[in-house]
Formats: sequence, C-alpha cells, structure tokens
Amino acid sequence: MVFGTRWLLLAVLAAALPMAGCGAANPSIEEAAEGDLSTEAASVNGQLIYVSDVEMEARMKGLVKPGERLAPGSAEFDEVLEELIKVKLLAIAAVDRGLDGEPEARHRLNKARDQILMNILLERLAEEKIDEAALRKMYQAQVELLAPTMETQAHVRHILAPTKDAIDSIAAELKTGVDFAVLAARRSSDSATRFDGGDLGYLTAAAASPELARVIREVPRGGVSRPFQDALGWRIVKVEDVRRKRPPSIVELDDKIRRFLREQEFEKILKELRADAEIVKRNPVRSSRMDAPAATAPARVEPARPEPAAPAPDASQGIMILPLAPAPPPAETRDPATTPAQVAPQ
Repeated sequence: MVFGTRWLLLAVLAAALPMAGCGAANPSIEEAAEGDLSTEAASVNGQLIYVSDVEMEARMKGLVKPGERLAPGSAEFDEVLEELIKVKLLAIAAVDRGLDGEPEARHRLNKARDQILMNILLERLAEEKIDEAALRKMYQAQVELLAPTMETQAHVRHILAPTKDAIDSIAAELKTGVDFAVLAARRSSDSATRFDGGDLGYLTAAAASPELARVIREVPRGGVSRPFQDALGWRIVKVEDVRRKRPPSIVELDDKIRRFLREQEFEKILKELRADAEIVKRNPVRSSRMDAPAATAPARVEPARPEPAAPAPDASQGIMILPLAPAPPPAETRDPATTPAQVAPQ
C-alpha cells in the first residue's frame, strides 16, 4: 500500500499544475498538425491534455530538438501521449483519495515547483550567458591540457608466421619489392587479418605488446620492421602511417562543457542572490548529536606501529576530470583522454 501511495504522490504534480486554455474552442487535429498547439490531444475524466503538452514533454525527453515539431498522430506522438495519460490517471486517483492535502504531499509539491523553477532559471541563464565564444574558449583550454596525453598512433600491417624460418623467407621476399599487403594475404597465418592485407588499424604503443610497441616507437612511416617474436608467433610489421591521437572534437564535448558552464553560472548567481537577500535562520546551529562520544567498553590498546609510506603520486593523474556535473558520474570503461580535463574557473 505504501508503494502504491508513493506512486500516486509522484503523479499529483501533473494534476496540480493548471493547464491554460481549458475554456477555448477545440481546434481539429488537422489544425494541430498545421501549428495550433492549443488543440486537445486527449481528455482524461474531463481533464485535458493538449498537443503543446505532448510536444513539451517530447522536448524534455530529448525526442525532438528545439524548433522541431512532433506530428500529431505519429507513433512517437502517441507514445508520449500515453505516458501523459498514465500520469494524469494516477494524479486524478491521488486527488480523489485526498492525498494532495496531506502535509507530505504539499511539501513535495512545493519542493518540486521550486526545483522546476530553479531548472528553468538555469536553462535561461545558459541561453543568455553561454554562447559559442564561451564554448570555444573552454574547449581550447581543454585541448591544451589534454595535449600531453595525446599519444602517437601508428597504422600498421603485419604478417604472422609459425616459425623463424618461415618469417625469414617472407622477409627475403619483401626485399624483392613484393607489395606487403599482397604478401600478407598470400602468406600470413593470421586468418583474421590476412585478407585485409594484414591490416591492424591504428595502434598506440600502450595498447600493443612490448615487442610491437617498440616497432611503433622506432619504425618510421613507410618502414618495415625486422622479424621479431612475441606471444602470437613470428611477425614482421609495416608502419603505413603515423599520427598524433586527436583530442575529442568540440561537438563531442559540447554537452559536458555546457553542463560545466551552467554550473559555473549557477554558483555565480547563487552568490549574487545570497548577497542581496535577507536570510534569517530561526534556529541557531547546535552541536550535532553525532558529536557526542558513544558509551563503549574501553578499547584494547595496541602497540604503536610505524605508518606505511605513502604511495608515490601517479604522474598519469596530473590531468583532472572536468567537474561537469555536481556529483561524479558512475564508473565506466572508456578512454580517459575523451573526458575533458579541469580548467580553473576564471
């Protein structure tokens, strides 16, 4: 019963927010498709849901971009409309039970209203303060900080052989001018790459075996390595191209940079509002009950032991993650070089 009540409380907000235009004439669905967003999309026990409600919900869910329309009658439109109908049904049921008058419900509704207004304010600030110049300035700062972490990548092909005699024979044939890719397709024992001419794509030294990493670091563009042995067998490698690993593009970082800049604007306006506001706390701060020592049995005294030496700092962690959200994101497996590094706010 408690679980069901909370579900209903979550839906009360939809019923508590009045909808404009309830007494207006009802345009047809064809007029809605032509641009009249005051068209009724549905009614639930006499309470109206408008085309504009569906479109706003779709934008909030990221289903349509700002300025785009969600065509009434489309599958996407109907999917969003069904969600709004479910919320409306639950909200009406909550009001019928009198849940909207309970102290907890009133508190949560008021809090939800304040949070929604706060988010709208932040969105407006973002529109006013965060322009392309600000985005590009932050992006350039990120690229400069990431530059030392951008490793060299080599586009390599290889020919794999089971024995030293076989790889020496291949090396000798290469010296006669045979094309490396053609020879790889004919003689390499690596079935996964032989028909692609032994193509391994772009690799960094860090992602390769120690032996292949040495080739990536030492062999110039267009060069062919000497035969060497590693865990795969005997190999000979050609370096087709060498390039620096590129930083993430401004498009890839756009959302993260915007979130970070919005957070900066949030802190700035909050500081200004506090400076201008009259804030009176009615209850003085007292010591926390957590400060009082708990009554426990005397602890056994252990002999002092030397503290272990602190680990040496990891130089690879010199670039900090840009705090683009108020809380750190969950751990995920990805290339750290694709996350922007921190730039101290100006």
